[in-house]
Amino acid sequence: MTTVKIRFEHVRKEFVVRGEGGGPGRHFTALEDITLDVRSGEFLALVGPSGCGKSTLLDLLGGLTLPTSGRILLDGRPIAGPGRDRGIVFQQYALFPWRTAEQNVEFGLDIAGLKAKQRLDVARHFLDLVGLSGFVDRYPHELSGGMKQRVAIARSLA
Repeated sequence: MTTVKIRFEHVRKEFVVRGEGGGPGRHFTALEDITLDVRSGEFLALVGPSGCGKSTLLDLLGGLTLPTSGRILLDGRPIAGPGRDRGIVFQQYALFPWRTAEQNVEFGLDIAGLKAKQRLDVARHFLDLVGLSGFVDRYPHELSGGMKQRVAIARSLA
């Protein structure tokens, strides 16, 4: 039996939104009583219409926001904020326009303190993994939308 990697326990997320005509704010419930286990080695896909809470759930898992109630555990430990043990690929590419694909992938590695040669090797490995080894020196404006998203994936994996 595999262990539970991610656990959502009775997670609720509310947002305060503007009231009609500029009136007092009101509470909007984006997620209500989400309870879910994801075991090690499992692959999970979130599918649903726009506005149903998929991105909110992922923001919570990434630690970008906190649940209104309930808790989220990763390897048995509560998620209390962003962590280096989780990578996030945003819906928007969030690439630095003044950096090449390779330099965008190297960004987090540089912050982590890796030496230049090691950063280069890791960045090239992950760019190759996502099929972009021939585009390491291209800037975001020189890449298609899908290629930009793959650079963002490579950066997250690195």
